[in-house]
Amino acid sequence: MTSVGRPRCSTTRFSSTPATPRRGELYADTLEQLGFGAENGTWRNFFLSGATELRDANFGTPTATAAPAIVAQLTPEQLFGSLAISVNGPNAWDLDLSLNVTFTDLDAAYHVTLRNGVLISDRLDGESADVEIRLTKNSLLALLGGDTTSEGISLSGSRAVLPALLGVLDSGDPAFNIVTP
Repeated sequence: MTSVGRPRCSTTRFSSTPATPRRGELYADTLEQLGFGAENGTWRNFFLSGATELRDANFGTPTATAAPAIVAQLTPEQLFGSLAISVNGPNAWDLDLSLNVTFTDLDAAYHVTLRNGVLISDRLDGESADVEIRLTKNSLLALLGGDTTSEGISLSGSRAVLPALLGVLDSGDPAFNIVTP
């Protein structure tokens, strides 16, 4: 403790990028031992993947999470959530978009807004929107792919909203690094 009763803070900085091969090997050994001792599968996989990345290289993601069988099982809330995490916030910062999406096969409607780089969806409760969309859940996937002319998709309102929304969506990087920057 310092003389005024506050804990002393260390100024030592740790980097996830090993400066020397020896430091990288020690870091990999540490992650490996943590992985061997972890009782939780998620933590074990994280630690062992980090050790592998430090020793060899990034091994990427071994599965495709956008498989049609998986995507077809998602609820509308989950679909909108996956869109929300795909928004490139800085690129979408100046956009102010709103959509009312009605799923004809689910008897459900949602109000979707994109403001300040954040996409939010909620059950429709009488809000007005820039564009009104009526479609089935499976048609939503085609619409997000840019298909606005398929049967079963009804659009009314501003035609500029969808291209603006699609223009700020980023695809995920399946080869992201776990430990190294």
